[in-house]
Amino acid sequence: MKKVLQIVGLVFGLGLTFFILTGCEQPAPEAEGSLEVEAEAEAPEGNAGEGVTSIDADGNIAPFGFASKQPVPVPEPASVAIVATSAASSDIYNIHCIACHGADAQGVEGLGLSLADSQLVASSSEAELAAFLKVGRLPDSPDSVTGMPMPAFAWMSDAELTDVTGYLKSLNK
Repeated sequence: MKKVLQIVGLVFGLGLTFFILTGCEQPAPEAEGSLEVEAEAEAPEGNAGEGVTSIDADGNIAPFGFASKQPVPVPEPASVAIVATSAASSDIYNIHCIACHGADAQGVEGLGLSLADSQLVASSSEAELAAFLKVGRLPDSPDSVTGMPMPAFAWMSDAELTDVTGYLKSLNK
């Protein structure tokens, strides 16, 4: 290996010039055949031939600090289970409620209770549910079962609240 030195000059606004001297080892033309042996020798034990190298198969050296562009195996993506949802749904529920109560309204642990079998939903009229959604519930409320806040949706229109409450009541039939 022979050492190559580069001098890089940088000029700043005050007219001062700074020189940076960098060095890197590059293979001599007669030693190119031994590069692969050296790269394999540097691989961590147990990963022979799998270590990061800065020399590609053609003997090209990657810039300082970069690994050469080696192909990386990409595993096949895992299949994703599709959750069946009820035929009846609500676009408003899917936008504002699904994160805490789930796509199937069965609840999300630590966030929101199941609405499909909720006693509050079953025992309340749509008007009572809409009134509840407008004010929400604080975590320290005596009626709170989870100790988690239920946000207020007072900014929703009556039509949007009716859409959500109608969907919730359809779950409890």
